[in-house]
Amino acid sequence: MLLDLIDLSKLRRAIVYGLVLAGLFILQDLIVSRVTLFGVRALLVPAAVTAIGLFEGGVWGGVIGLVAGYFNDMATGHVILFTVLLPAAGFLSGALGKFMLHKGFMSYMTLAFLVLAVAAFCQMFRFLFLLDADAKVFHSLYLGGSSAWRVLRTGLVQTLWSLVWAVPIYFPCKLIASKPMGR
Repeated sequence: MLLDLIDLSKLRRAIVYGLVLAGLFILQDLIVSRVTLFGVRALLVPAAVTAIGLFEGGVWGGVIGLVAGYFNDMATGHVILFTVLLPAAGFLSGALGKFMLHKGFMSYMTLAFLVLAVAAFCQMFRFLFLLDADAKVFHSLYLGGSSAWRVLRTGLVQTLWSLVWAVPIYFPCKLIASKPMGR
């Protein structure tokens, strides 16, 4: 009786996506964080949430983005950055995929680039706008040259480096979305 109320195909799909995200968390924290480009580490989870939202729709993208954002905030040490950003990114990519975009590779890469750029901007916001004058002088002396340019360059490198790692994330998410999970 209770099993008649549960859609087992959606439950199976959610479990598979959960396992994919758990694997991406482990990959991001243990392996990809050791492979840096100019001292910048790549982010994998925002690209995965974008792919899930694009293929499964806005509700799936939002819910999975909320869970992934919570765990990503715990892993990266942010307070609520990814908990707010990833559900919005998953929902918007799902809405755009349903009504405006083709669910292909170029649409995914464009959305992933935008999500990763927004994530980088949110991470560097306090360094660009909230530091007082003494901290900006310290940063310019410590970093050499304009500290704002260094911060923006780091954000751009993080976005592009994460986009390289986003390419292989597309294929498993598309495979999971296209495969029927049965009843």
